[in-house]
Amino acid sequence: MDAAETLLAIEQIKQLKGRYFRFMDTKDWAGLRTIFCDDATFDARASLSLDGAGEGGRAAESNDWVYEGGDTIAAFIKGAAGASRTCHHGHCHEVEILSDTEAKGVIAMEDQIFAEDDVTLTLHGIGHYHETYRKVDGQWRIHTSRITRLHVSLG
Repeated sequence: MDAAETLLAIEQIKQLKGRYFRFMDTKDWAGLRTIFCDDATFDARASLSLDGAGEGGRAAESNDWVYEGGDTIAAFIKGAAGASRTCHHGHCHEVEILSDTEAKGVIAMEDQIFAEDDVTLTLHGIGHYHETYRKVDGQWRIHTSRITRLHVSLG
């Protein structure tokens, strides 16, 4: 790939991740499904704890959250985010293009999840998404995604 093609691919992947956050927060579950490869893997074990090994209570709920397949991942996210008001922000995209059809990246993130009363903050997290991407049928998709946390506060 030449420099222009590389920059275009990086921008397309940044747009892909932007749609991921927007689709989740606006509850566009059909749109969210288009983000993932059919054979994608999503490792969300650190969703509720710093290391994915919560010792008890709510933090332990995510200890086994590893999902395979685009349909399964979209259904998991729908179930986890469901009726809650969520706010996800992605920042500082680091994307490396490996080939015409493969890339990897790290995206800094912050998320907030509110209870159904829209007042009580039930989660505030800061961390990163570590991802690989594949170009399928001319479109970049997430192939693997793993959440890591620098901070998580459960309400």
